[in-house]
Amino acid sequence: MLDTSHPGLRDLLEISHCNNQTLSPQILKKHSPLGDYMGQSTFSEPEGKTHVLLIDPDYNIPISRQWDSKGHPYPVQIAQYGLAYYSHFRKLQNLKGTFNEKSSTSVLDLKSHFIEQRKCVDLNKSCSFVEKTASLTYRLKYTDSKLTGLIASGVNWPKDSRLIFRASFLSSSRQIETHFACSDLFGDGSVIISNRYWALGYNELSVLKVVYFLRQCQNVTLLQNLDMVITKAVSSVKLDLRDKSFFRDLLGSEIDKQFVVNEVELVIGKEARPLGQLNELLLFIPIGDDKKSVYGDQQLTANRELARRRFLSAAEWFVKNQQDDGSWRVEAKRVFTSHIYLKPGWCSAMGQGQAISLLVRAANQTKDPRFQAAAGRALGPFSRPVNSDSSNCGVRAYFMDQITLPWFEEYPAIPSVFVLNGFIFSLIGLYDLCKVSSNVHEDGAKAAELLAEGVETLVHVLPLFDSGFGSLYDLRHLNPAHALRLSPHIDRLHVERGRVSVDNRNLQALLKGGPNRARWEYHRVHLHQLFQMANVIAPQYASTWNLFFDRWLAYMWGFRSGHN
Repeated sequence: MLDTSHPGLRDLLEISHCNNQTLSPQILKKHSPLGDYMGQSTFSEPEGKTHVLLIDPDYNIPISRQWDSKGHPYPVQIAQYGLAYYSHFRKLQNLKGTFNEKSSTSVLDLKSHFIEQRKCVDLNKSCSFVEKTASLTYRLKYTDSKLTGLIASGVNWPKDSRLIFRASFLSSSRQIETHFACSDLFGDGSVIISNRYWALGYNELSVLKVVYFLRQCQNVTLLQNLDMVITKAVSSVKLDLRDKSFFRDLLGSEIDKQFVVNEVELVIGKEARPLGQLNELLLFIPIGDDKKSVYGDQQLTANRELARRRFLSAAEWFVKNQQDDGSWRVEAKRVFTSHIYLKPGWCSAMGQGQAISLLVRAANQTKDPRFQAAAGRALGPFSRPVNSDSSNCGVRAYFMDQITLPWFEEYPAIPSVFVLNGFIFSLIGLYDLCKVSSNVHEDGAKAAELLAEGVETLVHVLPLFDSGFGSLYDLRHLNPAHALRLSPHIDRLHVERGRVSVDNRNLQALLKGGPNRARWEYHRVHLHQLFQMANVIAPQYASTWNLFFDRWLAYMWGFRSGHN
């Protein structure tokens, strides 16, 4: 057995495995309610995940393409995005800034350039538009392919205003454009894909034109990475455009090459209204998860501000979009079978839990009571039963209808699904809230009560997730209704000459209706969660969590349980 009683292992543990799939070793650190979520201090851009369609330019949150390719705000994804940038902000706060010649080229303050060139009026350090100004343009003399971070803000931008970034691939002169438009119009050129968030196409000068639609321009705040904008646009075209040969001819093999920004232009709309202003317009080199410990002062400041604002933008979304019943809804249909599905408007225990974890950190960071209040209201769905009436959202199910075994459903379907990782993530959210709230406080006491219920259930049900050579993602196979999800009726297998065809639809339906094994990525998530359960969330049952942790870690190393 792996001994986690050693002081070093209690706080830090590295796991890896020797199966065919390549997964980098993972360092496990203790979770803290106000520290790095799940102890993860490493950073990879969360907007780079496959299911992220884009970053909404109005609310600066990720928009998911999961279950709906046109995009929708998915609370789980938004919470994870905010938590990732919270941890990144904490890391950046601990880095040292210094001044050197290179630091002056890692950040470009375009607003200051416009003021110096007298293209606008300096009003309290903001660039105030003048009536005769049709646009503000700056051509970059020095270009760096890493200069892709963007912070821009302003007020009262007239209708049809648009902030345009023109760039070119390093390997050629072929152009790409990114627009942030106070309009629902693409402008010149041809559209190949569009939805309510953006339109993708091309024009005579640019092989790719990306236009984001700003729904309001009275108060503009853009927190973007232009490199990720292009990456997501190309990914969307690859996934959604039917005539892919046309797109390949359009961009050739350059879509994965680096580009540089050559020109920035703010076109000011002609609509008569109070003259607007540009408060910020920064391009800078993003700081990722590299090993450097010293950066230029300006670069470090810009990256800190981006991370802080992205973290708080996610928290603000949860405050502004919380329903009266304390839930956050998913406006996409989640299908399990033709008869078992979640209609748009469902809520998730995992989404509730991770939102709580984000909100308590935002409350601590800002001292704004709105965040703590929203976290408390989010407890409501944990006490309400799962039912088909989405007007009263509940995530509380009971394992095998046992009233003593409540289960908080990531996907509150009927019959139940019992997803393991989503359940544990909901417990972590409850833990965070009860630890930052005094036990005499109503929200803290309620969170502690719900956490205790969930922990007791997990102790009894966890053994059912052990397959003998890995872990199970969920327990939907325990209900025959889920076993029939690919076909309303599964016939007996048809065997010819002692063989069953692998294309046999009955065979596929039978296998799909069996236990839903966790991919190794999810298996590793389960290990990470068990580590936190043993060391932080419920150490009173550490012997149980450690038993399964060690066995499941052995599965990653290629071992299997015994047989008769």
